[in-house]
Formats: sequence, structure tokens, C-alpha cells
Amino acid sequence: MTEPSKRAIVLSGGGARGAYAAGVIRYVIEKVAEDLGRPVHFDIVSGTSVGAINAAWLAATMDDPVHCVQRLWYLWRTMELRRAVKPAWDNIWTMTRRLVRDTSERSVEPRPGRSYSMLDTNFFVELISREIPFHNIQNNIHAGLLDALTVTGTDVHTGRTTVFVQSERSELPPWTRDPRRIAVARRIDAEIVLASAAIPILFPAVKLGQRWYFDGGLRQNTPVSPALRMGAKKLMVISLKSAARPVALDRVTEVETPTVSFLIGKLLNALLLDPLDYDLAFMERINAILEHGQAATDIDFIERLNEVIEAYRGQPYRIVEPLLFRPSQDLGQLASDFAGQLTDKDWGNPVLATIGRRASEGGGFRESDFLSYLLFDGGYTGQLLDLGYEDARRKHSKLVEFFSDGPTALTYPS
Repeated sequence: MTEPSKRAIVLSGGGARGAYAAGVIRYVIEKVAEDLGRPVHFDIVSGTSVGAINAAWLAATMDDPVHCVQRLWYLWRTMELRRAVKPAWDNIWTMTRRLVRDTSERSVEPRPGRSYSMLDTNFFVELISREIPFHNIQNNIHAGLLDALTVTGTDVHTGRTTVFVQSERSELPPWTRDPRRIAVARRIDAEIVLASAAIPILFPAVKLGQRWYFDGGLRQNTPVSPALRMGAKKLMVISLKSAARPVALDRVTEVETPTVSFLIGKLLNALLLDPLDYDLAFMERINAILEHGQAATDIDFIERLNEVIEAYRGQPYRIVEPLLFRPSQDLGQLASDFAGQLTDKDWGNPVLATIGRRASEGGGFRESDFLSYLLFDGGYTGQLLDLGYEDARRKHSKLVEFFSDGPTALTYPS
């Protein structure tokens, strides 16, 4: 009997946009499982940045699917912007003074194991530490409900991508030869997840052991590679980048001067969202080479090719089946529309309120991608939850096919 293909769910970074992934996850765990007549099963859960938060939650609670999706939905739906996003004024003042002149006189030091940042992250530290039962990740691995959880961070000093892997394996499988990417076997905890989600400057870097780490999305925002290295043959990839819409440049007579928020949003897009398209295109090319090579020869082309490839890269090539989800609506536009309705009280701070209003004003080329990363408010994230759920519903038949050869002997609590 053929062994079922290993499945992975790959969760991207993108700040508040992460609510979209939670909506997709809920539909899959509730509605697809209902159609299959059994729970859906992910062998590998791979996440970066906010995707690391969703990934850790999923890995820690997959033994109780109902609680997993309902609580995650509730937490995203009930966020309050004025509690989640607060300026770290002492840090900002200290950073500004040190930028102008090198002095530590009367400087406010960050909490141990944290660097300076523009935003206060106490809300997220408390939320992640309180809500995610990290100890249960290993329990689920022992029970066979999960093979591995991977979380990606970036080493501050070297810029090296570090993939933290929790699994039953005593040794990790061969990784890439690229010295800029390494894998480390260790249990995933709140500090690793917070490090993975630490967008530079906005959120503080986190010290793990003797090294500092921040957002893994800077080099690997959609962690497809770790899932493949851990043996996945089927990838359910949830991107937080909206489907591209062409701009009618011939109709533009004058382009407005870009605002600061516009430029920051574009910078975050470039850093955190764009590499996925290249990864998927590369995967398609490998699949085509393997399929056409096998069809064009009498020999076992894939096996013969891998005799050479495996010696070079440590792992063989294989045909991988991807299933991609990306928002069917422009998340920047949704953020702009929502931010325009917020009051100073909703923002919790007049400075943030002013920045938010300016970022949401205007049209044309003045997009509001920046807001879409920081609007941790149930009014906005609730829209993203619904959008993710609806986008998954539209792909119901593909999802059922994706999970159709899954294991049937897994035991979940009733």
C-alpha cells in the first residue's frame, strides 16, 4: 500500500494580515474535515513572523480541532488597536538621542533580552505566552499528530536565516549548502516565536542564547524551503499578498508625491511578501523537469537524476503538489477603508491617529499597505478572517482532493 504523501501548511508573515490565514485554517479544519469524514492532518507546520504565531498555535492545539479554530478566530476577532499598538516613547526618545550623539546618559534601557523598538510589544508578549500551550507541541508530535514545526528567524549580526525545528528526529535531514541558511533542532517556545515576528525597528529583536534575532520574513517570509527539507510532498501555502492587479499607467497624467507611510508600506511589501512568487515558479520548473524527463526516457529518470543530485544537495528532488491561497481582495484598500472610520479613542493615541488618518487619505497611487500590517483591531482582522474563510470555501473541491489520501487511523479526543 502506498504511503500517504506528507503534507505541510506554510504560513507567511505580514503583521495584522495574519488574520486571513486564520480564516483559511478554520474553514479547512471545520468544513473540509466534515466532508472527508475525518480530521484533516498536517505532517509539517512551517511559519514565519505572524505566520510563526499561527503555526505555533496550530501545532500546539491540533489535538483539539474545535478549540484550535474557535479560539484562534476569537483572539483575532476581539483585538483592540489601542491595546495592541502603542508607541514605546522612552525607546523612541533614547534611539533618537543615540542617533544624534553617542551617549547613554539618562537613557532608558530595554527589558533584558530585547533591543530598542518604536512599538511597545507587551500586549503580544502576554498574549503569546498566555494563550499558546507550547508544552503541548511535543505531546502532539509524540502522539503522531505532527511530524515537525518549523519557525524561521533572522540572525541580526550575520543576516543568516535560521530555521528552528521541533520534531522527534535526533538529527535533522540534510539542509542547504548555502551558509546563509541553517537549521537548528530545538523546542519552539514563546521567545523564538516573538523573535520570528520582530519586524526591525517597529518591534524589538530578541536574544536567544548568545545571539540576537528578528523577523524571519526578511529572508524567508513564506517558509516553503523548510517544509520541503522536512519531507513534504504536498504544500498548502497561505500567502498574505493580494493577487496582483494591473495598473492602467497610460491613464495616469500625474503621480502624487509618495508619502512616508506609502514608502514604508512598499518597503515592507518588498521585504516580507514578494519572494513567494519566485519560490513557486522555481518549484513549477522542477516539477516540469521531472515530469517531462520521465516521460521522455525509458529509464527511471527521477531516480537516476537523484543519484547525482542527492550527493550534491543532500536530498533528492521530487514532484511537489502546491495549493496556494492568497487574498482575493486588496488588503491595503480594506485597511484604508477601515482606518478612515476610526476615532482618536480607537487609536488610543493622537500621534498614531494622525499617522493613521494620513495613511488612509487619498487614492490612486497612495496605497495603505503600511496600515494593513499594523491594524491589529477586530474590526479589520474580522474582515480578513471572513475573507480567508470565503476564499477557502471557493476552493473546497481542491482542498478535499488535497487531503483525500490522508491517514485514517489518527485518534483525536472526542
